[in-house]
Amino acid sequence: MRNDKDDRRSKRTRQSLGDALIELMLEKHFEEITVQDILDRANIGRSTFYAHYSDKESLLISQIEQVIRDMKAYATEADSTHPGLLPSLELFRHVKEQRRLMQAFVWGRGAELLTNDFQGKMTALIEQKLRALIPAAYEPSVPLPIVAKFVASTFLLLLRWWFDEDMQHTPEQVNDMFQRLVMPTLHGLMMSEVGEV
Repeated sequence: MRNDKDDRRSKRTRQSLGDALIELMLEKHFEEITVQDILDRANIGRSTFYAHYSDKESLLISQIEQVIRDMKAYATEADSTHPGLLPSLELFRHVKEQRRLMQAFVWGRGAELLTNDFQGKMTALIEQKLRALIPAAYEPSVPLPIVAKFVASTFLLLLRWWFDEDMQHTPEQVNDMFQRLVMPTLHGLMMSEVGEV
């Protein structure tokens, strides 16, 4: 049976390995990083690494899952005070605060894994909100799953562009762009049943 000391040590080890991978991903492509690079950066032995992860891909996936959990928790918390479809401004602000971490995942192998998983979760959340906001008997001209995917895809597309632009715009400016891109379409599709997203 594991005790608290072992659990804390294991958590510190995973944190060190994750931090090492993120630092390296800011310096070079994931494909160029070796397990030995990660071990050297984290100052951790090979047997300790393999006690936690099967390879560098499983470490990457664990880091992406953590980012998604953090983003989802942040979105849920912000969502409780935001009546619309998506607490977009709060999410843009959070990404700006976590810029270094997020930047590691925007390019290279991590981007596709992170984008697909996060987009799926965001789409499901938006679809759920849409269903709650429109009358039960109302049939939109475009199926709600497609509308939800459009909103989530636009958010992620804008997020990627923001990183490509080296985040020169404020979260408020990026959110304004998001609203301008999404709201006319939503109002047109939903016959103005939906308020600000």
